[in-house]
Amino acid sequence: MIELKNEKLTVLIKEFGAEIASVKNAAGREYFWCGDKKFWGGQAPVLFPVCGKLLNLAFRHKGKTYTMKGHGFARNKTFRAEKIGDTCAVFTLCDDEETRAQYPFAFRLSVRYELNGESIVITNSVENTGDETMYFNFGSHEAYAADGNFEDWSVEFEKTENLRILEQIGPAYLTGRVLPFRDGVKELKLSYAMFEEASLAFDKIQSRAATLKCCGKPVVHVDFTGFDQLLLWTKPNAPFICIEPWNGVPDYIDTDGDLSHKRGILALEAGKTYSMPHTLQFFD
Repeated sequence: MIELKNEKLTVLIKEFGAEIASVKNAAGREYFWCGDKKFWGGQAPVLFPVCGKLLNLAFRHKGKTYTMKGHGFARNKTFRAEKIGDTCAVFTLCDDEETRAQYPFAFRLSVRYELNGESIVITNSVENTGDETMYFNFGSHEAYAADGNFEDWSVEFEKTENLRILEQIGPAYLTGRVLPFRDGVKELKLSYAMFEEASLAFDKIQSRAATLKCCGKPVVHVDFTGFDQLLLWTKPNAPFICIEPWNGVPDYIDTDGDLSHKRGILALEAGKTYSMPHTLQFFD
């Protein structure tokens, strides 16, 4: 466990999965979900090299079939941690024999956490260290404690949105249909009923920031400038809410299984690096 600390925040990050385990302010307020397995054991898993599930948990590349669990393998790997002073640490994962059995690409994935006042600046970078184009997705999955009455919580978007969601079926595959959800929404009041079927995977959302609020007061502001998608998720009666910036989507039910054809896939040429920043700002 790596501790980062400044005058505003104390943050704990696990080397296993490079996952945030705790964020507290100077008064000791805990902002992150505790990871109680009664509801869900995760807290802020790093999603790489896929977001969501592959159809039949498999894909093809150059005629060979590979199998991989949902959200990829990074969340279940131990990263190498390098602490840079009291307020910054970089967690790095490189391909190895285990990853290449699931994903035939050479890579270096780094997750950099840096405290800046009341904010955590998170920069996720993927470097293609191989000699062929690699295909990947990346997602963040931070879960925030939502104590008390869940309906007191809301998410305020940067812009007023006509919200549309991607229809999901079975174990969270996409059907290709886009469903109307809410029009003219600036602040979305949360309820467990919203999540009875699946997560809320918004289609072509215009905002690149959202603020989690309780009883109208801001708790955390998420700036996800470096990401294309936004999802919200919780489980029935669970005291947490996930605000998830993704670059990528789960498989569609009509996918042909070729990774290079996967909708939402990112292509990275040999020797190139792709960076995805987002910032979490916490309020007292």
